[in-house]
Amino acid sequence: MDIIKQGIKNKVGRGSTINLGIFQFNPRPDTPWLNWKRVRTAIQRLRENGVDIILLPELWATGPLQPGMPLPLNELDEIRQEAQTLSKSLGVLIIGTLPTPCTDGARHNLYNETHVFGLDRPHHPYRKINLFQPMAEHKLFNEGHTPAVLWTRTNGLEIGIGLMTCYDLRFPELARQLIFEGAHILAVSALWPTERLSQFKTLLSARATENQCFTAAANAWGDFKDTRFAGGSGVYGPSGKLIAAAPDSEAWISIGLDLGELDEIRRQFFTAHPPRHWAALTQGKICDLKSLKETASRRRRAGQRMVFTNGCFDIIHAGHVQYLETARRMGDFLVVGLNSDRSVSGIKGKGRPINNEWARARVLAGLQAVDYITVFDEPDPLKTIESLMPDVLVKGADWDEDHIIGAGIVKKNGGRVERVPFEYDISTTKIIRRILDPSKN
Repeated sequence: MDIIKQGIKNKVGRGSTINLGIFQFNPRPDTPWLNWKRVRTAIQRLRENGVDIILLPELWATGPLQPGMPLPLNELDEIRQEAQTLSKSLGVLIIGTLPTPCTDGARHNLYNETHVFGLDRPHHPYRKINLFQPMAEHKLFNEGHTPAVLWTRTNGLEIGIGLMTCYDLRFPELARQLIFEGAHILAVSALWPTERLSQFKTLLSARATENQCFTAAANAWGDFKDTRFAGGSGVYGPSGKLIAAAPDSEAWISIGLDLGELDEIRRQFFTAHPPRHWAALTQGKICDLKSLKETASRRRRAGQRMVFTNGCFDIIHAGHVQYLETARRMGDFLVVGLNSDRSVSGIKGKGRPINNEWARARVLAGLQAVDYITVFDEPDPLKTIESLMPDVLVKGADWDEDHIIGAGIVKKNGGRVERVPFEYDISTTKIIRRILDPSKN
């Protein structure tokens, strides 16, 4: 098989070109060593042709995984070691995803994690955030939570590569965050089917256009049971134009990318900056119950799940932030029911709250994890819960489920109740005591 060489001349500045390689093939299930042999040959040939960075399809050593399939973890460990040894000996970076055992006590045993071989220093691992339910990925993998940009130096250049995996391509906010962090290239490892090939190409072009960056994708090509993977691997330039494409076959691609083209296009007009005017947006998160119910209804008609929690949130601390971030990951938007000043006084006693309800709501609104806040005046949030009927009701793990207000009606309505463990030994009461007596730690 010959290498398909495509490239753009270095028009902008000397030394701003990097050489990217892509291997498009069909990783077969139950044959990790055979898959590795094919990948190893491709890496060697691409490196001989001057490639600095090589992008592989999603789950390149195992092929698609399904519930109940055996997973040869020992073999994968050996393959990872060989890949690292090869990449270091050749001086090339290799990027692609592998199933990786979970060691953090999450629900499932695996993450779909991007591995980068050939680095001299550790990098923040990227675990696929958006799992594709039609392929039952949510039954195999834990979802990741943190976007990741790989920073490396090639030919004297510091290059930022934003890591994405297949279905992630449909989520422009993820790509946008990677660009905000400085990525020059969005690198996508994929198992994308033929029936949606036109969408694959459109999305790659769109992510490049809207972010004024390069997008590069390595997709599988070939049959797996009833699915045919599309191929369509290639690279799009910062204007959205296709600049390298694989044929409808197994293929090796080599392309030179001129990073100076990004600067040239962004000098004309610049769209890849973070949003501004956050103050007005965050203040708008504070709603009365009637308007919130209408807003929530519209979002749920669009297929989104509401998460609800409640509390006083008097002096915001790290425990609150961890708790709210965990709750937000359980659905599509998080509503916080905030005890009014009168409600807090009835629960906590004289002298509380420290901050009035407007101030507490305003601080909560500034937290990224919080989508909406509504204030309730009753001692507990039962009426608010009955009105909103959330899909997920969240409280701290110090509450027994049987004692969580609203748990029964939420479950009866088809929702679920989640209890969040606390990672920090901190509370508003402890903070107040320490302020009054600094000697108490």
